[in-house]
Amino acid sequence: MSPSRLGHAMPARWRAVLCVLTLVALGVGGAAGGPFKPGPAAAAAPGVVPTAVVTPAPTPDAGTVLVQVTGVEPQVLQPAQDLLVTATIRNDSAKVLESPRATLRISRFRLASTTQLETWAGSAVAADAGKAVGSVDIPGPLAPGMSVQTTLTVPSTAFGLLNTPDAWGPRGLAVELTDGGRRVGLDRTFLLWLPDETAPAPTPVSVLVPVVGPASTPVATTTPVPAPTPSPTATASADSSATDPELDALTGATGRLRAVIDATGHHAEVSWAVDPSLVEAAAAGGSSSTSWLADLTQRSARRDVLALPWGDPDLAAIAHADRPDLLTLARDASAGSAATVFGGTPQTQLMWAADDVPDATTAALTVRSGARALVVGPDALAPEREAAPTRSGTVAVRTDAGELTALVPDSALTAALTDADAVDPGATPATAAQRILAETAVAAHDRASAGQHLLAALPRDWDPEVPIVQAQLDALATAPWVELTSVTGLIGRAGDDSARAPLPTSARSAQELSPAHVVALGDARASVAAFATVVPVPDTLLAGLDRAILSPLSVAWRDAPSRRGALVDTVLADANTRRTGLSVLVSPKFTAVASATQIRLTVHNALPQDATVQVDLRPRKACLTVPDGPTLATVAAESDAIVSIDVQANANCDVDVDVYLLASDGTVVASPAKFSARLAPTIENVGTLAVGALLALGLVVGIIRTVRRGQTANRGARVAALAAAAPHASAEEKTP
Repeated sequence: MSPSRLGHAMPARWRAVLCVLTLVALGVGGAAGGPFKPGPAAAAAPGVVPTAVVTPAPTPDAGTVLVQVTGVEPQVLQPAQDLLVTATIRNDSAKVLESPRATLRISRFRLASTTQLETWAGSAVAADAGKAVGSVDIPGPLAPGMSVQTTLTVPSTAFGLLNTPDAWGPRGLAVELTDGGRRVGLDRTFLLWLPDETAPAPTPVSVLVPVVGPASTPVATTTPVPAPTPSPTATASADSSATDPELDALTGATGRLRAVIDATGHHAEVSWAVDPSLVEAAAAGGSSSTSWLADLTQRSARRDVLALPWGDPDLAAIAHADRPDLLTLARDASAGSAATVFGGTPQTQLMWAADDVPDATTAALTVRSGARALVVGPDALAPEREAAPTRSGTVAVRTDAGELTALVPDSALTAALTDADAVDPGATPATAAQRILAETAVAAHDRASAGQHLLAALPRDWDPEVPIVQAQLDALATAPWVELTSVTGLIGRAGDDSARAPLPTSARSAQELSPAHVVALGDARASVAAFATVVPVPDTLLAGLDRAILSPLSVAWRDAPSRRGALVDTVLADANTRRTGLSVLVSPKFTAVASATQIRLTVHNALPQDATVQVDLRPRKACLTVPDGPTLATVAAESDAIVSIDVQANANCDVDVDVYLLASDGTVVASPAKFSARLAPTIENVGTLAVGALLALGLVVGIIRTVRRGQTANRGARVAALAAAAPHASAEEKTP
């Protein structure tokens, strides 16, 4: 039986079924999936406005006419709705377009991955643009340099898309310009198709924007430092005046910081990570800075605002120098910020790595600091199995210090918001909105990432195109499959269980501050803090110190290492100056002839406060000792005090003695002094022996003289009387 006869013999209902199956097989019925492959242009489907056949091969005029889609309404098309696509056409060629015609084309295959979206958007002008669904003649001729706006209105039925639950999602959409049947321009975008009653469960999406300013040098320094070249990743210091003009420019009408607030401020669901040092600098800045700060504060109400550590320090540099005390210092400074932009109490639970892929040492530092989450780059912690990709914004990371939540941005969403023109050259607010809707639809449709919380984290140097970003955020806020939510909710959310590539054990960037410099800054801060304990009001000596110490640690200085080095030297010199004002005066030579003696010296206090110090003598030989240890002394402000110290000379010797002034914890608070002592304690001993010997000799001589001289006259008379009386007594005894 011939095919024609077979067709006549089949019942009408079977012919209809066969027709539908054929359309589905060909993709014209709105296939639920399958890859998009650029190919030759096809003829228009039946039932739509006919268009001229397009020559598939490139022509000399191809791409020389600018076509830009400036409007897609509605952004999400549903059955029984008409699609209105507005485009601007400008003749950039050198030829007159005699018969210009605009045609709307669609690729009916659902685009199921970011790769397919990129393939469609990046296809050449002459590549396949799908099937024509509507066209309109443009009044011509169109001379070189002329532009015109046109609108194509197409009913949803003309697209021939299925109404099945799995048919929703993005399709390729294009506006083509032909002249005499030859394609001379094309702009690609996306159609979002959502049949009735097939809306998927919303996918949580968070947008995190860093609000950081320019690099700066602190005012309270003793040596001027060259002002750094404006750095896109910079952070301001609250004590900075040298950068006020730059900050005013950044917060002015055309400045980057103004654009950040204007682009994101109208959506309270967008989270801000704010550097408190920028807030303090803006408060002390010019009119544009203070106006910007007022706007920032107003738009912070009912918004998720997180406080970065003060000055946005380089976590890697601090970690590699093993100085967690500096990060604690920065977090404490943020926690103590009184800026109303942070509400009642600043949230300091978030850290932001300077490197896209931080090492395990940096992650461990974050845990030790008490923070709960670390923002990393899109390339960090990649899934180990490429065949099972995941787009989860949270990943649990185990470190030597404990477990940490890593916030991993989605690369596609982040790229689309960062620079829509880099993703889709010539992007308009309309096409940028359709692209980000397509990206989120792909993620929501993907079973591997369905329900996962997506994150878009913008770079520190983000300079947004305000109309484009506003259109993108507006689209996300109204998309049925998206739920814009704060980053704070993401921090407490568990990530997926997929295996991830571990963070490198240790990886140091050549741009970060050297460990030696970081250690020097930390030691300088500790020394000044210890020095300040000698006065009753330490804050007068510590004012501005923490800001000065933290300033060179900012991520901003990675772009200006030589100036950063000069700043470190200046900050260290300033810290050393803060530790001056106390000195000790002593005679260069001292002689002691006694074993126990006192050494008197003078302590000079040039500080405006009383100072209490310990005077510590440290002999370099054991022949001199200090029995009572350091001697406590209080010296009045701007005066001198004489201090007497008991010492013990143990032998004859010449000894050098160092004199130290110490704080209560033993920190040296003045330059050591030195004197030489000549000890002769045996002179005292010899004298004592000589005197004793003379006394003993006198006693012996006296005894001998007494013996040799015999009895005295009185004693002799008594002896004679006794002798005379003795015979008389004997005679009486003999008488009867």
